[in-house]
Amino acid sequence: MLTNEIAACCKGLKLSHNMVEMADMVQADSHPEYLLKLLRSELEHRETQRKDKFLKNAGFYSIKTFDGFRFDEVTLPAAVSPDYLRSCEFINTKTNLVMYGNVGTGKTFLSIALGVEACKKGIETRFFRTAALVNRLSGSQKERHSIRLYEEDLQSGTSDFATSGVTYLWIESAPSCCLR
Repeated sequence: MLTNEIAACCKGLKLSHNMVEMADMVQADSHPEYLLKLLRSELEHRETQRKDKFLKNAGFYSIKTFDGFRFDEVTLPAAVSPDYLRSCEFINTKTNLVMYGNVGTGKTFLSIALGVEACKKGIETRFFRTAALVNRLSGSQKERHSIRLYEEDLQSGTSDFATSGVTYLWIESAPSCCLR
């Protein structure tokens, strides 16, 4: 059957099984148009998979989005709007974010929502609670690998360290410290 042969070719070319599934679904008037639509489908599938992997590997304990966040309970500087945060423009401009407030004011919620939004935009992110970060760094320091861990986080592009008292968001060369 052709499906098995297509699957074997996809495996040999390191293409996903999505190509096999889409082969019967794509409709086109010509062979080149069919191939183009099939390849575009594969690219979209890979981009979705990449973003899902970023979200999974970020280490969020729960997924929070801006849908559940109430900006009317937060005081933002005049230059910062909810849309500015939602768009993750602060990453592009390498702007620091400082969040502080009492327990339950939404600092961690906002940090997670920012991290989730960054993942959706294709930006790799890391999220740690204080104890997990301290354990990781102290354990690696004992093994003299703290520099390697730090460099890995820098090479990944972003790292998000959220804590009960401090949230530290590292994005490329613009560290952003968010204090409680």
